[in-house]
Amino acid sequence: MTITHLITRELESFAASEAYRRMPVLPISPQRAISQGRNPRAQPDDVVLVLAWSEDDLIGYLGAVPDWFYLGKNPPERMAWLSCLWIAPSQRGKGLAKKLLNTMMEAWQNRVILTEFTPEVKNLYDRSEHLTESEPITGFRGYLRPNFAQILPPKKPFFEKIKPLLRVADALLAIPNVLRINLLHSAKLPCQIQNLQAIDDDLATFISENQQNELARRDSAALNWMLQYPWVTETATPDDTARRYHFTSTALEFKTLALQLLNSEQQTIGVLVLTLRDGHLRVPHAWHPDEHSTTVASVIFAHGIRLGAKMLTLYHPRLLQYCNENRTPFFWNKALHRTYFVGNGLSEILASQPLALQDGDGDAGFT
Repeated sequence: MTITHLITRELESFAASEAYRRMPVLPISPQRAISQGRNPRAQPDDVVLVLAWSEDDLIGYLGAVPDWFYLGKNPPERMAWLSCLWIAPSQRGKGLAKKLLNTMMEAWQNRVILTEFTPEVKNLYDRSEHLTESEPITGFRGYLRPNFAQILPPKKPFFEKIKPLLRVADALLAIPNVLRINLLHSAKLPCQIQNLQAIDDDLATFISENQQNELARRDSAALNWMLQYPWVTETATPDDTARRYHFTSTALEFKTLALQLLNSEQQTIGVLVLTLRDGHLRVPHAWHPDEHSTTVASVIFAHGIRLGAKMLTLYHPRLLQYCNENRTPFFWNKALHRTYFVGNGLSEILASQPLALQDGDGDAGFT
């Protein structure tokens, strides 16, 4: 077995190579390779993929997304988000995942953060001497429209067998649910909205003023990169490339919306970045003064109704508080809990401040 790595400046040419096209398993999608090659916070020689090989066969890989972190008013320092760990089924349980993790940790001097992992992967991180688990962060998931045929089958094989019946149940419940939404809730926007193609300097200043305690502090370059280079493409039929990549690269529906919220005096009161993937509305980023939380939440709900979203997920503390204390358009909701693993090269540095992150920090805003 051999372990190799790819750096930022090699990604795009690698994804365009004949060797890449012949690979039975792909370690990165073409659109993600292009996107990561344009990461404004990455350096050309940053390690972004660690690959394990058995002769010419790819048997495992682990990715990284270079980023910055901020402490107080100090200049930003460098870190990476770990992302997309895959091990070939024949190699699982043999310590390969640990070797990939240790290789990537060494490349980044243990300055990494990761989240959104399976229970099996969490067991690996729990055992690692290089990582410390954060306290859980609470989130919110609200269900706006019946969607049992999509939600239940991944949970148990039984639900996969009765998926046609679940579709029928969704259809039957859809009619009274539409009446419920129309009677009790409004899709009317509570303020003026400007749909944005990019974040300009004025909006970047507003965002900066409302994220001073955040760890990643997105500037216009980082946000415009996310808006212009998503990792998911819309398609009704995934192609062969998508089938050889074991993480999300296609969806029936995928949209990224950047919204400027304005009051009657044309003053900015909030900036939102929303993503909608196959009926799932998320809030990767939200910046606004506390006094406008009601308006911002109402804008999110109205967009969920207008866009036909089936459920909403958010982790923003002020919006979470609003959802828990006020009437919402959801027929059911539940609390979510997320933890982060922080590399020991960061955990000691960050011990003096809360782990203030937005849902879109890392790779979540791209998918």
